[in-house]
Amino acid sequence: LLLAATLAPGPARGQEAPRKVLAVVTCDSYADLKKQLGWLGGQVGQPALAGMLESVLLMSTQGRGLGGLDVKRPLGAIVTTDGGDIAVHGFVPVKKLDELLESLQAVTGPVEKSGDARSLVLPSGVALDIVERDGWAVVSPQAFDAKPVDPAPRLTPLADNYSLAIELFPSLLPEGLRQQLKMLVEQGAAQAAQQGQQVDPRALAAVVDAMANAESVVLGVTIDTEKQRVFIENRTVGVPGSPLALAMQGADKGRLTVAMPPAADGGRPAISGYLVQSVSPEARAAVKSAIDSALPPEGGDALTGTIRVLLREVVDAVLASGGIDAALAVDPSAAPADAAAGARQPAAMTAGVRVQNGPAVEAGLKKAFGPDGAARKALPPGVTLSFDTGKVATANLHTIRIGLEGTDAAEQLGKTLDLTLAVTPDFAYVLAGGKPQARLAALLGPQGTVDDAAKPIAGLNVDVPKALARVAGEAAAATTTTNADTPGGGPPARVTLLVRPIERGLATRLSADGAALSAAAAAAQPPAEQPAGVQIR
Repeated sequence: LLLAATLAPGPARGQEAPRKVLAVVTCDSYADLKKQLGWLGGQVGQPALAGMLESVLLMSTQGRGLGGLDVKRPLGAIVTTDGGDIAVHGFVPVKKLDELLESLQAVTGPVEKSGDARSLVLPSGVALDIVERDGWAVVSPQAFDAKPVDPAPRLTPLADNYSLAIELFPSLLPEGLRQQLKMLVEQGAAQAAQQGQQVDPRALAAVVDAMANAESVVLGVTIDTEKQRVFIENRTVGVPGSPLALAMQGADKGRLTVAMPPAADGGRPAISGYLVQSVSPEARAAVKSAIDSALPPEGGDALTGTIRVLLREVVDAVLASGGIDAALAVDPSAAPADAAAGARQPAAMTAGVRVQNGPAVEAGLKKAFGPDGAARKALPPGVTLSFDTGKVATANLHTIRIGLEGTDAAEQLGKTLDLTLAVTPDFAYVLAGGKPQARLAALLGPQGTVDDAAKPIAGLNVDVPKALARVAGEAAAATTTTNADTPGGGPPARVTLLVRPIERGLATRLSADGAALSAAAAAAQPPAEQPAGVQIR
């Protein structure tokens, strides 16, 4: 409502131009939300969560509840434009409109009735008109008589996939309104700067300009009681010929070939991930620029600075192989506690990437990190690189030693951290913690496995109990009845991030299994209050 009032030049009064949908917001039915909150509350140790919602509604409506509401259908709002205005219509499913309005009077204030129309003024001062059409209470700001669109075709598809979602159509925003929005953004940035907040108005303006290239953007949250998971999803589709649409051409053609070693405890590593995407020769420059801009800025800690310099040196060899083909595994179980020293070793980390012509990569690194090399000068203080320190199978080993004394990382990783850089004819690996040569021998041999389920573009899996055990400062052997790696099996306790190409766009989903939510909730409680059967050590 505020957006409409701000951007619209004036009330829309019977204009005949066809209206285009700019945005759709939808929420699951009240009955479904109660069921979802009941399940979610059970996972996080709050079994009365759904009851709390009902209690709040009863208190707000003075015990009347939501009489007259159709509790089995979704509700939402739709924003439209005819090119010169913006109109907002809310849609509430009803069985008896007057009964619902009467139950809500303690919240909304008195309702005036004139024929089939109702009107009210909220305590905030917003005046609304309400009419009933085909089982929907259509809510709109007073003085806007723009005709609403049929809500069912817009709300139902979103409600079928998400508990709560918003769908935007940025490219349809008229240019005049886009310029007004840019002015509002710039004014907001100026006000933030006056309050001491660092905001780049040019970056914000660039985001507004980029809206013309986005055909649709969906952001949704789902509480899936059947599959016992919660996920947040973003789906962005570019207009034909846009940079996003061009970048996604052939993005589904990549295949993961980088092997990882088995976890020391025979289960899954605490963290595993991959990145696989084909990159055409024409797109290499753009991808390289995107990678460079995504790298951490200079001036950070020594470990991050070293990784940044290495990546910049090998990115050309990676892209020359036809794309990005990389994998990662973090295995705390391969780095047991050092009882004699009273401190833990760093978790065993293994990362690998396919390169074109490994020997050429080594020659380039030796030149770049030689006495007069530019990369050597870019290394943070306290970092040394020694070449040809060993050999495992076809891999030549090189050692990078990073001094961490006096840094926050020293408490977890020790005063020094050794990284092993291993280069084979087709791959380059970086290993830290545990026994790197043993892991390298395993992954280069029959024990090395490639994730057959990996699909372009990226995936990241976190075994929550193992990860929480590491964070808690104990050995990696966390025990939990919800961990799929335990002898008794049980549902997985994982958080998963997936990035997938879609037609002319990109889909990103972050999901958490119910067992992962339970493990995280248990870890947040004092040890004496942790539920029986769940230990986060």
